[in-house]
Amino acid sequence: MSIQEEIDWLRDAHRRTALAVACQFLRDDPSLTRGLLLLRLRTEMRNSEWFEDETNVHRAAGVIVDHALRIIAEHGFAPSALLDLAISFANFSPLRTN
Repeated sequence: MSIQEEIDWLRDAHRRTALAVACQFLRDDPSLTRGLLLLRLRTEMRNSEWFEDETNVHRAAGVIVDHALRIIAEHGFAPSALLDLAISFANFSPLRTN
């Protein structure tokens, strides 16, 4: 595995954590709009050292929120193995640098 692949793997792991947080935000408050969810997630990401090397927090948060909305729409609000599986297989390749 190259250094860039390791960096991408680590960033994706952090993005999956953020995705789980976004899904939890939606479970806690299903009335959240996409805009409010983005605001909450960006705040969390800015306050986390995990995202200090994220090249574009705004773009990453947008992709993560879109994944969260799709996952919740498909799997509902209750925690489940399918929801966890969907989070673990989320594709963040659009955020990878070339």
